[in-house]
Amino acid sequence: MKKIAIIEDHRIVRDGIRAMLTGSSEFELVYEASTGAEMKMIPKSIVPDIVLLDIGLPDIPGLELIAFIKETAGSKILILTAEMEENSICEAVEKGADGFLHKDASGEELISAMNIISGGEPYFGQNLSSIVYRSFKRKIKDLNSIHNMPALTDRELEIIRELGEGLSFKEIGNKLFISPRTVENHKNNILEKLELKNTIELVKYAIKHKIIILE
Repeated sequence: MKKIAIIEDHRIVRDGIRAMLTGSSEFELVYEASTGAEMKMIPKSIVPDIVLLDIGLPDIPGLELIAFIKETAGSKILILTAEMEENSICEAVEKGADGFLHKDASGEELISAMNIISGGEPYFGQNLSSIVYRSFKRKIKDLNSIHNMPALTDRELEIIRELGEGLSFKEIGNKLFISPRTVENHKNNILEKLELKNTIELVKYAIKHKIIILE
C-alpha cells in the first residue's frame, strides 16, 4: 500500500482527498499539512511514497518545497493546482515534480494519476499536457534557430559584441589592433552572412541568440 501525504492549505480540498482515499486498498493517507513549515516538520519515521503538493501555499511556495521533499524523502510529487501558468509548470518539472493534477479533477483521475507516477511515468492530465507540449515545442524551435545560425568566426563575434557596446569603428579598431576599415568590412560581411540590413538589426539578432548577454 502506497503512503500518501497532503500539503494543501484549503481544508475542504484536504477533506475531499481524504474522503477519496478512505477505504482504498492501494493508498493510505499518512500525513497532512496546511503549510510548508508543517511539511518540513514531518516526522522522519514517515516517508510518503507520494506527496500531493499545493503549488500556492501561504508561507513557502510549493515550488521551493519540491527540492526539500526530493532530498529528504525521495517521494514522488503530484502538484495540485487551480492555475495553469506555463512558467510555474515548467519550473516545477525542472525542479523534479512528477505530475500535475488540476483541483477540478475527479477522484478517479486522482487515483489514476497516483498510479501512473508510482510506476515512474509523468502525469500531466489533458488540460496541462497542451501547455507542456507548447513550451517544449517552443524550446525546440529556439534550439533549432541557434543550431541553424550561420557559423561566425571568433573575430566576427568580437566585432558584434563591441558594436553592441556602441563603439565606433575607430574605437573597435583601437581595441582590437585593426584598422577602422577592417572593422567596417567585418561588419558588412557579418550583415551579408546573417542577411541583416543594419547594425540595429545585428544587435537585436545578437541578443536573441545570446551572442550579447544583457545584464
